[in-house]
Amino acid sequence: MFKKLSLIVLIGASVMSCNKTYNKAMKSTDKDEIFTLATQLYESGKYDLANELYEKISTSFVGTEKAADIAHNMAQANFNEKNFRLAGHQFKSFAGAYPMDSRAEESLFKSAFSYYKDSPKYDLDQTSTYTAIDELQSFINTYPESAHVNDANNYITELRQKLELKAFEISKVYYRTMKYKAAGVAFDNMIDEYPDSKFREEAMMYSLRSKAELSLNFSRLENKELRLQDAKTQYLLLTRYYPETKFKDEAGKLLEKIEKDITATKTALNNIEAARKKVEAEQASL
Repeated sequence: MFKKLSLIVLIGASVMSCNKTYNKAMKSTDKDEIFTLATQLYESGKYDLANELYEKISTSFVGTEKAADIAHNMAQANFNEKNFRLAGHQFKSFAGAYPMDSRAEESLFKSAFSYYKDSPKYDLDQTSTYTAIDELQSFINTYPESAHVNDANNYITELRQKLELKAFEISKVYYRTMKYKAAGVAFDNMIDEYPDSKFREEAMMYSLRSKAELSLNFSRLENKELRLQDAKTQYLLLTRYYPETKFKDEAGKLLEKIEKDITATKTALNNIEAARKKVEAEQASL
């Protein structure tokens, strides 16, 4: 109980000390004193208070050595506070403004890493994910010999896998809601964009299912033959890339239906064409 009370007292004293330092700085007109107090708050982990003070004096130190320290500390403070998007912007600005600074390489990596940290779950908006991939690749291009290159490549792979999963799940939503035309296009686009995806075989099978459903059950006669041929082509692609596909039985049964319907459709079209010619001939003889 005594230890717990002592800890509470120490925390309270620390907070009071920080507030006292912050209040003193806010009342001061001495930029150097404010810089010193802001840095003290930064080093003690009071990042939000430190940044407020750094913002107050940042323009006063433009062109001086302390300007770089202020810019870097503000970026790091926002990163530590999990304000990743702002931190990413600030780290990148720092690297661009101070390219000869010893912290420039690390800052450019931290900028990309900030966007990586800001990347949300796969089912949410992926703007930060795309930005992170671009920034990580830009870092690799700028510092190809950096010790961070391996980590950057790993992060890119992880982020791309997240985008693959999102594309795959969106495509499945089209399929589950019976939007078979959109599903076929979505699965094909996903396969083209992520040819090495772990979902590739399953996506190709979903594409076959989508095209089979569309051609067999949801096509007018004038569109049917072309769509059936498209579905058959999808079957051939699947079995070409995956001769022993785990979907072999299902795919084979779909092919049987497709080929049977191709024959029936050709017969129907030929009968229609023959009937049309007969009518034209009869009219011409009148």
